[in-house]
Amino acid sequence: MDATHNQLEQELHQVKMAKTTIETNMDQSRRKLNEQDWLEEDNNHLEKEKLVLLDSLRSGWQGEEARGFHRYLEEQQHEEFQAWKKDLQDKRTHLDTELQENKAQLHTLETKQATLQKEWKA
Repeated sequence: MDATHNQLEQELHQVKMAKTTIETNMDQSRRKLNEQDWLEEDNNHLEKEKLVLLDSLRSGWQGEEARGFHRYLEEQQHEEFQAWKKDLQDKRTHLDTELQENKAQLHTLETKQATLQKEWKA
């Protein structure tokens, strides 16, 4: 009986440690998601500033070469913005997936912990 009791106690301890690790991972994922939100907000703000600047430059440019260069800059800026936006979205998707996996693992551990506690008390 003591050996079984000790083994259950040890398993409970391991589950508790694993839960703590997963909870820490979840906190880190949430922090990263918050940072991601800030990055996206900053990116949107910078995008608006770029558009205002490009519009200002457009009004100051004259001639066909200037208009062509302006279109080139706008295209470059748009491509960079799209790449940045895709990267942010990919990171967000990865973090969301990571958070969901951690939640699933935590649920599994909580279920195991409840089962072990019932056995331990019996």
